[in-house]
Amino acid sequence: MSQEAQARAVGRTGLSVCISLLIFALILALNPLPFLSPVAEPAAVPAWATDPTPVRHPKLAPEYQAGVFTFRCSDCHKLFPPPAQNTTRTVAQHQEILLKHGINTWCLSCHHPDNRDAFVDDRGDEIPWNQPQLLCSKCHGPVYRDWQHGSHGRTNGYWDKTQGEQTRRKCIECHDPHQPPFPPMRPAPGPNTLRMGPQDVAGHGTTKNPLKTAGRAGSKSPPPGDAERGH
Repeated sequence: MSQEAQARAVGRTGLSVCISLLIFALILALNPLPFLSPVAEPAAVPAWATDPTPVRHPKLAPEYQAGVFTFRCSDCHKLFPPPAQNTTRTVAQHQEILLKHGINTWCLSCHHPDNRDAFVDDRGDEIPWNQPQLLCSKCHGPVYRDWQHGSHGRTNGYWDKTQGEQTRRKCIECHDPHQPPFPPMRPAPGPNTLRMGPQDVAGHGTTKNPLKTAGRAGSKSPPPGDAERGH
């Protein structure tokens, strides 16, 4: 091939490259096929769902508020005896308390019979008022064990105590001691990940069999095996 023919071939190749680059540049500039991310928008998590403050704010002291006055429990209870365990007498005080705590239907199941500024353990000894978890452990041993190891309840602060303070919430900061079960609570938004896709919360009235092979999309024929069963 002569030098002139080689020069023309090189020129045509260079022109082709320039045209190709120009076409790609126009495609990038016009963006006819914009990128659509398959990742759904993150669900907004309400502030209450991540609020670290306890559900309840009990007073960890044997005190009772009556109007503008504050009394220690022993100030009143040392003046009169407690009602009998099987009494039918209506208690005039503490009308705001509704006792629904399993078989514990008597005040002295938890409160010390002599010192009302303390709780009572199974041996009749006193439990300090600011240590209610020791009282709960009388009946809820496995839960108390889990609470000690951090798998039950709430731990605030640092897991690594060398990095900062760690605090454990006490039982009555979540549970009402007189009615321990939680009332119905509004759940936080569920996950919405790439694999899960949009979650349809409707149609929960129908029961789905995970072992049944679904029919082909758009097909009106039942899945294999259903026709034989008469479905």
